Amino acid sequence: MKKTLVAISAALALVSAGAVAQSSDTAGGAAASGATVGGVAVGTIVAGAVAAGVLAAIVSNSSGVTLPPVPPPPQPQPSCEGSDPLVGGACVATTITETVTGTGTSTSTTTVPVTFTYAPTLR
Repeated sequence: MKKTLVAISAALALVSAGAVAQSSDTAGGAAASGATVGGVAVGTIVAGAVAAGVLAAIVSNSSGVTLPPVPPPPQPQPSCEGSDPLVGGACVATTITETVTGTGTSTSTTTVPVTFTYAPTLR
């Protein structure tokens, strides 16, 4: 629809330009028919030829083969190591740290869970 409107408006613009060229005053007589071909002004013929060319170009362009769209490649998915969960875009891991303290013959072992985050890898 848009191409048809462009072709029609281009043709009307060219035809109106030819009509303006015809409205100029010229002297009559034997030389007055030099700018016409069979009673039709040369400007009108040229404008019609240009409009036909534009219309033919639009029609030939619109009848081409349309290729199917190419789907985008799949995006890589973030993943964590082992069974660490992905929370809010970061991997969360927990390790257990044992601390052994002692004085003399008495020792004490304390286990402390340490939670840390790291960036996921894209696979």
